[in-house]
Amino acid sequence: RSPALFQHRLPAPPASATMGKKAQEKAPDAVLEEVPEPDGLQEPPPPPPEATSSILRDLGWEVFQMPSTYRKYFYHRRRREARVQAPYYEVLGLQECDFAKVTKENIWKAFFARRTAYKRMEPEGSLSEELKDEADRVDWDLIMEAYHVLTDHQARAEYESRNLLPHAKEQLVGLSLMHERRMREEELRAKEREAAAAKLAAEAAQVQT
Repeated sequence: RSPALFQHRLPAPPASATMGKKAQEKAPDAVLEEVPEPDGLQEPPPPPPEATSSILRDLGWEVFQMPSTYRKYFYHRRRREARVQAPYYEVLGLQECDFAKVTKENIWKAFFARRTAYKRMEPEGSLSEELKDEADRVDWDLIMEAYHVLTDHQARAEYESRNLLPHAKEQLVGLSLMHERRMREEELRAKEREAAAAKLAAEAAQVQT
């Protein structure tokens, strides 16, 4: 992704009436929708699409599902931090620590930079609707979700209330602790399975001799 692409002249910061078709792409539903608690579900649903996101991986975020409800959540191992929604500010390349000071103009510029990085450039210099690499579809959908949530006043307020404000961070400590305990238990079970398999292999070897 060449830095030269970012020299494309920025349009005026958008009001909804001036965004145009390109900035008004329909927001996908993947991040905001939660899988309801299953009724007699025998097998868990497949991992959410965000689990394959290169953006989240590069930022240090992983995507998991709660064991009983299969609702997704996001966990940052180094920071030992959990979220119920993706880190939208970081997805757009914005500093989350100053989220309260981020303006719509900041969000638009960050989104446009992402568009320039992910979308093809037409010969006349305009941005195409096609991705440079279709393998980036999950990341682009996540970028669109972040953009639509953060530019909608009510959705942004709800997002910050659930993930970033002090009371939310206190409540999410419980989710972090639950996740870490679950990971320790899964690691212990994996070691027990490995030990049992090694024991069976050793017994089988003794029988053969």
